[in-house]
Amino acid sequence: MKIAPRELNLLALTLAVVALALTYLALEPKFEEWAEFAERREDLLARREAARLLLDSRETVEARLAEFRDTLPVFPAGKQAEAELLLTLEKSLNGLTLTRSEAEPEREAGDLFETAITCYWEGDLPSLVNFLFAQQSQGAVSDVRQLSIQPAGGRNEPPGRLRGTFTIDFAYRRDAGAPPQTESPAAPPPPADSQTPTDTP
Repeated sequence: MKIAPRELNLLALTLAVVALALTYLALEPKFEEWAEFAERREDLLARREAARLLLDSRETVEARLAEFRDTLPVFPAGKQAEAELLLTLEKSLNGLTLTRSEAEPEREAGDLFETAITCYWEGDLPSLVNFLFAQQSQGAVSDVRQLSIQPAGGRNEPPGRLRGTFTIDFAYRRDAGAPPQTESPAAPPPPADSQTPTDTP
């Protein structure tokens, strides 16, 4: 049987396609492993670059952190800070009226402390805007985290009267103060048998 050159070319091409298909099926798991390895490599390179940038900016970050600490108020260790924080807050109300306040437990992060106070307020929109602007100008000392607004809704309430709640976070430091001084114990009196006897006349 004589096979034409064209048929030989088709047969060779078919065998090549089959061989390539079998090779791909055999190496497909390896391709997936290589793709996963390349993805992990890119992730590690990105993390290394981020760590390098953090190390390069360490001095700048430490300087900014020290500057941030200097702007925070300082309270004595063991003293409740809520009353002082509320007094500071009342100075920046700009027309708002606080009807009630609730302080959350103090949180500590190293040498920095934070207390969140939820306040129930009443007032009009201009007073609220002025209050929020005043809080924004405080920088990192205080930050309004949550704010709710609704119409006052009372029959005797003036038009435009609003009420709601806001939760404000205060950051501050604690002054540990000098350690308490300990008194040196008094020397015990000498024993009775060691006293020098006195001659009686």
